[in-house]
Amino acid sequence: MNIGLFGGSFDPPHAGHLALAQAGLEVAGFDEVWVIPANPVHRRLSGCADGKTRLGWMQQLFADAPGIRVVDWEAVQDRPIPAMETLSRFAHEFPHDRAWLMLGADAWRDFDSWREYPAHMRLCNVAVFARAGIDDLPQHAGWQRVDAPDAAQTTGCWCYVPVSLPDISATDLRCDADAGRSLKGRVPEPIRPAVEAAYRKMSAVNRV
Repeated sequence: MNIGLFGGSFDPPHAGHLALAQAGLEVAGFDEVWVIPANPVHRRLSGCADGKTRLGWMQQLFADAPGIRVVDWEAVQDRPIPAMETLSRFAHEFPHDRAWLMLGADAWRDFDSWREYPAHMRLCNVAVFARAGIDDLPQHAGWQRVDAPDAAQTTGCWCYVPVSLPDISATDLRCDADAGRSLKGRVPEPIRPAVEAAYRKMSAVNRV
């Protein structure tokens, strides 16, 4: 099977994340999408929601979503987990499946700066999802561009996935929640009240 691996901080989860996961199934055509919340990540998080909290939100958000699985490999650990470690685990535990790392166009542009790059090439393919305002996609050395994911492809391939996704900023969401403004329409309703309450409460604690 072709498995889309969708990692991120999800700080907080929002409608753009939901749309990207669905696009992995419906546009890229993956057999499954695995959502992998990080804890912590290499960049600084807001500090308002720890890994287990964000993992719980994602599990609730995708509980009834066919083809989407939320994986706790990173969120339950107390150290940053580089992509190579997750990819290596996938290759070891699921040797007959194909890993497709799901990246936005901005992340693909900077992919060659990731830790242990270019070792990723031997463990995964990459699906690059369109991002507004980013049109100049690099052809990183050694990666073979293909038209779409295919079961015959092994590793070291990448494809472009033209999609139109909600333009939502997690930073803006955190600021709005901190100020008491509603996140309605940007954070899915099943988790919106908990997200708003958590970021208001934790931001207030951080200011004390």
